[in-house]
Amino acid sequence: MTQTMLMAELNLSRKQVQKTIKELQEDGEIVREGSNRSGRWIIKK
Repeated sequence: MTQTMLMAELNLSRKQVQKTIKELQEDGEIVREGSNRSGRWIIKK
């Protein structure tokens, strides 16, 4: 799911989506796999 899709689905601004992703990454709940352009986020359980 893209940031744009998250913005529309959750009715948030791009800044809010980016902040949430950053917080999840810092908490170790998600990790990035691949490049910025073609990578994806992996949810850690």
